[in-house]
Amino acid sequence: MTRAATRMSTLRRAGCGAVCAVSLAAAGTGGAQAPASNHAADPGVPGVSRSAADVARIDETLRMRGLVVDDPRGHWVAGHFDATDPADQVRHYAAARVAAPSEALYQASLAVACQQPVQPTLPECDSVDRLADWATRDADNGTPMLLLAAKAARRGNGEFAIAYLEQAAARPRFDDYSSRGWLVFWDYVMALQVQAEPAAKAEAAIGYAAEQPRAALSGFAGMCGGAAEAATARRAACARAGAALAERGATFAARETGAVVAERNAENPAAAERARASRTALDAERARCAADEQQWRVDGQSADAAARARGVAAWDRNVHARAAMGEVAACRQRAKG
Repeated sequence: MTRAATRMSTLRRAGCGAVCAVSLAAAGTGGAQAPASNHAADPGVPGVSRSAADVARIDETLRMRGLVVDDPRGHWVAGHFDATDPADQVRHYAAARVAAPSEALYQASLAVACQQPVQPTLPECDSVDRLADWATRDADNGTPMLLLAAKAARRGNGEFAIAYLEQAAARPRFDDYSSRGWLVFWDYVMALQVQAEPAAKAEAAIGYAAEQPRAALSGFAGMCGGAAEAATARRAACARAGAALAERGATFAARETGAVVAERNAENPAAAERARASRTALDAERARCAADEQQWRVDGQSADAAARARGVAAWDRNVHARAAMGEVAACRQRAKG
């Protein structure tokens, strides 16, 4: 299969994602995808989006654009859809990174993509240590330090792993910039010159945004699994880094990962109970925010044009707030009214 055909196949599979993720994200199923319905264009079929035909046109437009992108935002979007082709994904992220070197989202996406084990190694990853580059340019962010710790642990360098964990725990924030990714998808899709109403564009944009990968911190969670035989020093560093992530992570997923790590590596039952209480509170807060978002989805599927407009406007405010302050802070700001 040619590179172009591979990319078009990937985007075609993502077509259901734009529709399916609308309901899946609300249920907490992450980026899972369901097979496309044979009745996707029929709004009378139960469970099928009334905007399915418009979303299909948006998908087709994205497929065609993905073959000829020449701007940093377009490269980042194409890289997101090239998840099954690491070489193409890295190439797109590197192009975005070079064209917009100050954009943290592109730095982070390239650094994470370069952690994939690929043979032969990719020149865009070999030329610069992308993870160290991200950490250097984003000095107050603990997320790249957690990834550096996981990388050191994979290489058997326990002392460096612990040192990176300690540095991460001292950072004032933890951000993988997926919240900015929501705004990139939103702006990119809403600006598409395609015959589709705004509610359909909003549905597609939030569906793609909700499918962003959540694997950035999996290495940290793995190295801090809390095994009884783990060295006391590593367990203590994991507990501190986990507690910091649970308190200062930009997304609910990051904070919940931190709370789990803090609980598994707690030095005593009281510390473990504090971590469990933190996770319970996060779950409740996340559920409340998800209920808001589900209402916007319902509004977007309404037969009433005014309700659809309200849904689009609510999502517009939300994605801009997410990009500016992170998912958790945006949710809390909304709760204050």
